[in-house]
Amino acid sequence: MKNLSIISAWLSVVFLLVMIWMIGGTFTSAKGVLFDLPAYGANEGDSSALVAVVFPSARETLVFVDDARYQIDDESSLERFESHLREVASRQANRSLILMVDKRVPTDELMKLASVAKRAGIVRILIAERKAENINE
Repeated sequence: MKNLSIISAWLSVVFLLVMIWMIGGTFTSAKGVLFDLPAYGANEGDSSALVAVVFPSARETLVFVDDARYQIDDESSLERFESHLREVASRQANRSLILMVDKRVPTDELMKLASVAKRAGIVRILIAERKAENINE
C-alpha cells in the first residue's frame, strides 16, 4: 500500500504536466498588430527619413512628425496622421518609421499607431531605445 501511495503522487504530477502542456498554446492567440521582429537581435537598426516622437501630455498622447502635431485620441487627427504617412511613404523607397516613444505611453496607443502606420503603407516600424550610458531613471 505504501508503494501505491508513492506512485500515485508521481502519476498526479505527470498527469498535471501533460494537461498544462496540452492547453499551453490555446491562450496565446489574440487580436493585435503583428510585428515582424528581426532574427538578428536587439542590435539591428534602420535608417529612415521618417521619425515620429510620441509622448504623453497631461490629457492626451501626442505624436510629432515633420513639424506637425497629432493626437492619438482624436480620430480626425489620426486620419491626418495616416494621410501624412501615406504621402511620405509614397515618396520613399525605404518605407520604415522610427518611433521615439516615451516609456509612459500605454501599449494600446502604440498598437493604434502601428495599425495606422500599416494602413498608410509603412512596412517596418522601429521603436528606438536609449543607449545604456544615457539611462538616468
